[in-house]
Amino acid sequence: MIKGIIIASFILQTAFSEYMDYLDNSYLSKELPENVKDVYDEEKYKKWQSYEKDRGKVSIIRDIVTGLLLFSYLSFDVYSRLFNAFSGHGIYLQYLLMMLSFELISLVVSIPFSYYSIFVIEEKYGMNKTTGKTFVLDIIKETIISVVVSFGLLMLVRFFFERFGNMAIIITAVAFILLSLLINLIVMPILRIFNKFDPLEDGELKDAILGLCHKYGMTVRKLCVRDASRRTTKANAFCTGLSKKKTISLDDNLVNEYSTDQIVSVFAHEFGHAKFNHMIKSLPFSFMRTVITVITLGIILNFKVLFEAFGFTEVNYYFAFLLIELISWPVSLVFDLIGNHLSRKHEYEADAFAAKEGYGEALISALKKLSGDSLSNLNPHPFVVKIGYSHPTLSQRIDAIRAIQ
Repeated sequence: MIKGIIIASFILQTAFSEYMDYLDNSYLSKELPENVKDVYDEEKYKKWQSYEKDRGKVSIIRDIVTGLLLFSYLSFDVYSRLFNAFSGHGIYLQYLLMMLSFELISLVVSIPFSYYSIFVIEEKYGMNKTTGKTFVLDIIKETIISVVVSFGLLMLVRFFFERFGNMAIIITAVAFILLSLLINLIVMPILRIFNKFDPLEDGELKDAILGLCHKYGMTVRKLCVRDASRRTTKANAFCTGLSKKKTISLDDNLVNEYSTDQIVSVFAHEFGHAKFNHMIKSLPFSFMRTVITVITLGIILNFKVLFEAFGFTEVNYYFAFLLIELISWPVSLVFDLIGNHLSRKHEYEADAFAAKEGYGEALISALKKLSGDSLSNLNPHPFVVKIGYSHPTLSQRIDAIRAIQ
């Protein structure tokens, strides 16, 4: 009975995700909003539609394969069978071998789809710069980081609950909050594992960026350029740091292919996030979500029957985290709805800051170029935007920018 309910919940979750994709795809042939029609000419508009359709086909096949795989895992108690297969090796090694096994299976399944998306689809539409070597190295690095971090957190959670019982809910929540703060502090060292960052050369661009920072009393720890062109033709920028000392990064694609005003406008947007402390303002909501997740974990761990339904003889902490996702996904949707609403609000505020600094039209032209170069969806379904978009649509951003100029 319990097993059937959880599997049914997984099926509903998958169906909802596919419905969201269906809604988005249903808007592909609709006329673009008037203020973004100039992003794509007729030829590029057809190219964008073709790109979205190609990506959609791969996404559907990937979802079917991964969905059937997880369905079989749950139906045939694969999680407990594999965990028990490693019994006798010590509990830590048993968990590690279980995690490595599922990570390996996931890689075997996901790599062909990732390869096809990058080297066939992205290549077909002129956006891929990734080499085979970079592709392989990225997978290795991501896998090592994922396993090390996931295993460390898993064993930390197990230790807390084994040692402190239900009091571990509070301890684990505090530990996770502190870890999220730590990750924000070490984001640059993590990024350096994948990218090279060089100092921005002296000149008009650097002077304009530093001038804006000095105007508002912000100290620049580092102003650098990321080698994004090693992987893609797409461009981005970001400003990181919880204190007034910030690290600013511009993608080399942005520096090399955009005008100074466009680049400064994009930076002004990122600077707006820093000025209004959007990262810090987002922390309470993030912390609340973490606390509720840990409370859910604590509740699940107190119901041994949930684990017995899938062949376990005792509580399994690895499987517990999967159960959270399978059981609480409707609650996660509510959090996504609220979290993305707050994020879009912050994006509007950052755009408004750039516009008030005199970069409104430059930002609009930069956003149009960024969207055109990456073949972005300029007309997503409104419901999909509310649930899944952390940024407003390009059309919405342009309307908001021009309303304050």
